[in-house]
Amino acid sequence: MGFDPSVIHPQAGDSIVFEFRSGVHSAVQSSFDNPCVSNGGFNSGVFTVSDDLAVDAPGLPISRVLVNGTEIPVVSIPFFDEAGGLCYRGAVLAVNPTAAQSEVVFKENAALPPKPATTTSPAASSTSGATATGTPTANSDNVSSGNNSNSSPGTVNTAWAAVMGALFGGLAVMA
Repeated sequence: MGFDPSVIHPQAGDSIVFEFRSGVHSAVQSSFDNPCVSNGGFNSGVFTVSDDLAVDAPGLPISRVLVNGTEIPVVSIPFFDEAGGLCYRGAVLAVNPTAAQSEVVFKENAALPPKPATTTSPAASSTSGATATGTPTANSDNVSSGNNSNSSPGTVNTAWAAVMGALFGGLAVMA
């Protein structure tokens, strides 16, 4: 359960490739302070992959994400898996965590009850200065997907699963 790796450090121009693997999973953009609540950005919908498939089976659903930013490193961008309440059990991904927004504190925040919703302008969000584009893709008859949605400009798109593969500028990291 969760992401492997659970922390990544892509730079502007890098691509992140996520593979959905065994089980039911989703990818939702969140905030550092409220990791298990959507911030209104990207939401992949839910993907279901047969538990009988090998982790290296061909045709697993993937999402390619191009990270764009005006500064390197790209600002901290958090994501969580909302399927089955997995976020509260640690299914979170820290993209470019900072000293102030560390992956350890992000994971600790995920175990806490959600905080009341607040409204923020896009310029004040934790993703200001960073964007990414991408779309989840289901590649197999052994996969079903739910409500896939595209995000508005200025947000980060991604998807992940119980075990995730990430690609940074040609270097594949597989679990």
